[in-house]
Amino acid sequence: MEKNLMIYNPVSGKIREKDSFIGRLVQGLTDEGKLLTIYQTQGKGDAEDFVMRQPIDYDKVICCGGDGTLHEIVNGIAKTGKKSIVAYIPSGSTNDYAKNLGISKENAISCIYNGKITGIDIGEFNGEYFNYVAAFGAFTVISFTTSQKAKNLLGYFAYVLEGIKHLNEIKPKHVRFQTENAGAEDDFLLGMITNAFSVAGIKNMGTLGTKLNDGKMEYLFIKMPNNFIELQMIIVALLNENIDERFMYYGQFEWMEIHSEAMEWTLDGENGGVWESVNIRICPEKVKMIVEMSCTI
Repeated sequence: MEKNLMIYNPVSGKIREKDSFIGRLVQGLTDEGKLLTIYQTQGKGDAEDFVMRQPIDYDKVICCGGDGTLHEIVNGIAKTGKKSIVAYIPSGSTNDYAKNLGISKENAISCIYNGKITGIDIGEFNGEYFNYVAAFGAFTVISFTTSQKAKNLLGYFAYVLEGIKHLNEIKPKHVRFQTENAGAEDDFLLGMITNAFSVAGIKNMGTLGTKLNDGKMEYLFIKMPNNFIELQMIIVALLNENIDERFMYYGQFEWMEIHSEAMEWTLDGENGGVWESVNIRICPEKVKMIVEMSCTI
């Protein structure tokens, strides 16, 4: 008998939309004698804790929330070695990761029944797992300092508006990084380690054949510009999806070490803590997820 678990975050996104999703899901996931457990999260970290406490492997664990809720669910599964298949109903404010899986609010329920199951790489960051991005530097703290109310009302624009308020606070991060085949030490405006085709509107440059299950991730480190002209050149390069080697380090890796001053990190848009030394390794196809049938990852 199929046993499924649905975890939903009542805070992320719009409650009315989420109630509609839940009603349709319950009907589909309880037909033909299937068992469905529904759990409403109580606060930050609760989704991960709940998954880890479960004595059984559910056939599917369905995330009804945002990227942060998905981050917790994947950590709960990965840390316990559970084999549950993860399904995602993106009902947060931006749902960055869902776009990479070909999932939207419109097709999410259909994907649960008709999507394909595939192994997805995730990253391990000092013992914590992340799905699609680990980042430091300018604007990376915005996603967890912007109020939930602002996220719900404005979505991605909340991040942009909050970023404008932080412009006068930008300071370079002096970082030394090393992978199995490259390394550098420099002052950076922003650094991103990704397993995604796009993050927060910044597209992966794609010159290295990005895939979500190839056992590798990509990094993009942007040097601190010396003036507004250089900043404009960086912005133009990003908009045109070009690598400007005067200002950027870009490549693929299987493991990475990063040393810096104590600095804040974000993992999947959530607070990743303050670290001076970071070890990142790729966990190939660690989690099985349901993606849109035509999605090429």
